[in-house]
Amino acid sequence: MTASHAPHHYLPHLARIAAVVPESEDTRTFVLALTSPVAALDAAQPGQFVMLSVFGHGEAPFTLSSVAHAGAAPGTAAVTVRRVGELTGALFDLPRGALVGVRGPFGRGFRSDPPRRTLYVAGGCGLAPLKAAIDVHIAQRPAATPIAVLYGAREPDARIHRDALAAWQRAPNVHVIECVERGGHDWTGRLGVVVEYVREAVALVRAERAAVCGPPAMLPLVAARLCRAGLDPASVDVAVERYMKCGTGHCGHCYVNQRQVCTDGPVFSFAELLQLSDAFPDLGHAISIAAG
Repeated sequence: MTASHAPHHYLPHLARIAAVVPESEDTRTFVLALTSPVAALDAAQPGQFVMLSVFGHGEAPFTLSSVAHAGAAPGTAAVTVRRVGELTGALFDLPRGALVGVRGPFGRGFRSDPPRRTLYVAGGCGLAPLKAAIDVHIAQRPAATPIAVLYGAREPDARIHRDALAAWQRAPNVHVIECVERGGHDWTGRLGVVVEYVREAVALVRAERAAVCGPPAMLPLVAARLCRAGLDPASVDVAVERYMKCGTGHCGHCYVNQRQVCTDGPVFSFAELLQLSDAFPDLGHAISIAAG
């Protein structure tokens, strides 16, 4: 039996909602305590996802926002969820202690090579999958190795994982750049979108590699700008978003050309994605903007 056909990929494990952490008006982090140990979940890598069942409403994929080897308690899974439809609405209505189902983990996560100078670029809820990768990197790197985090949101109140952002800013040799598209009267930070600050962030730590996660329209813009700033496309990890129904590569909903996002991804190198014409239909436009 291969790893992709392991029982925990098909059968949901029961978990109780142990904690709910408000992130923004429409986003919360749910900490789920498994009722019995699942070794594969304790060994999950940043960027992998689980299928979360809300009984009576179905299931949907959510990327883990913390993992055990970055400080999360063994036997737990944490997912950061934005309320966008029936299933997420039903999840938000559940009380603490309610039972849900968890399958996984699935997919290929972010590469782990912490000694390298790395830039993490996130937009909106895209910070959630990168949070685990950043936490692991900070925990495992030599302290003198600099990293940068570039994070953008629509407005100040839409920012998520603010405690983590503050903690990263206090960590040695970690540089955090935040920007918002619409600032309020009390916002003293940067205005704009993340692509406008990519070159600055790369130069800040002389980045050798990068990891990117955010809204689909943002991904090719940022990846192309990173390459214009000197990074090799093979050193840029991009978390791709597609509709995933099964997580095991059987339903065919998440094909990108001949690749399946649920098993071959969701994290791909930009070099891989450049060979997949379905990945970014507007790639040419993105490259022209990045050149500007």
